[in-house]
Amino acid sequence: MAKLTIPVYMKRYIAIIGDLEASKELDKATRHKTQIVLEELFTEKRFSSEGVVSPYTLTLGDEFQALYEDAENLFHHIWIVTAAIHPVKIRWAAGTGEIDTPVNKKRSLGMDGPAFHKARNGIEILKKEKQLFRVETGEKLFDTLANSSLKLLTADLRTWKKNRFLILERLCSGMEVRQIAAELRLSDVAVYKNIHAGNLDAVIEYTEGLANLLNQ
Repeated sequence: MAKLTIPVYMKRYIAIIGDLEASKELDKATRHKTQIVLEELFTEKRFSSEGVVSPYTLTLGDEFQALYEDAENLFHHIWIVTAAIHPVKIRWAAGTGEIDTPVNKKRSLGMDGPAFHKARNGIEILKKEKQLFRVETGEKLFDTLANSSLKLLTADLRTWKKNRFLILERLCSGMEVRQIAAELRLSDVAVYKNIHAGNLDAVIEYTEGLANLLNQ
């Protein structure tokens, strides 16, 4: 009798790599301050929880990376980091797939596998295309549609001031307009104007939908 072979399914992860755009053009003080802000930010618990299985870690001088088991909080985290170092901009590349090495739960270092290979490829494409966001899943149609939309989003985000990113990340956390206005010392009207001008409801709807698809 032939022996029954049961297929083994490897766990799928989402690797994220962030890279400071035009970092070599930053003056020394700005570059140093940005790195300090990132180091302090990544000590916050949410950057080692909320779906993150290997915490955000600075790797090269102008790069950092993390590993997620799901994308539920991925874009919320992206907006938090983006707002924190504005006007310095970040290229963000996410790659989905397996990890061939043990998951480092203390620091996002020493890991390898298709998820990180795809994220790295995404960063190289972003550098050539001068874009800020890219996903690499290996599903050609999905990647084409997702990245075309992310290019449109990039063009809009490049014009945003810091307050709009701060409003967006607070909306993602479920805060009400009045509370956001109080925290940022803005009027309710100013918050609503930012929500309308930046189409923030549509941005949230799109990125939540994209995150759900990345999880499938």
